[in-house]
Amino acid sequence: MDNFSFDAWLPKAVGASAVAAALLWWTGTQVVTISEIATSLSSIPFAVVLLIEGLDKLADINDLHKRLLPETTSNRLLKTVIAGIVAFVAVLYATLGTINLSIGSISAPALVAAGICAAYILAPETGDDELFLFLWIGATVATYGHNISLLPPIPGITG
Repeated sequence: MDNFSFDAWLPKAVGASAVAAALLWWTGTQVVTISEIATSLSSIPFAVVLLIEGLDKLADINDLHKRLLPETTSNRLLKTVIAGIVAFVAVLYATLGTINLSIGSISAPALVAAGICAAYILAPETGDDELFLFLWIGATVATYGHNISLLPPIPGITG
């Protein structure tokens, strides 16, 4: 692990922990079951799961923040925080939209599942393992594959 930098790891760890805390706190204020979260996770199309894994590898291995901000920005901590926020919002928005298209509504379980996806991208040192893929497979098995799809539905083209 020759590219490890505490300046990049710490803000990612704090951000992922804060997102997990917010998700868990918010879930406690809602009527959400693990079964509903599993259904939402399993409704994420396989192509999106692969995209999330690819983005995670890109974010962790290739120092995504170096590509998003100009080299003249010398503060590595600032770069990491801004890149993390951009990645978090983009993945949250895209995943929530995909879940909405797959199951037909934006609900508390869908928000939790999208938050898990976004927190996974934000978490440091997850790029070496396909943890989200394993979570998706587990959710798909738990729901007997009822929501499995390869590609997200395209409004007007797919039913």
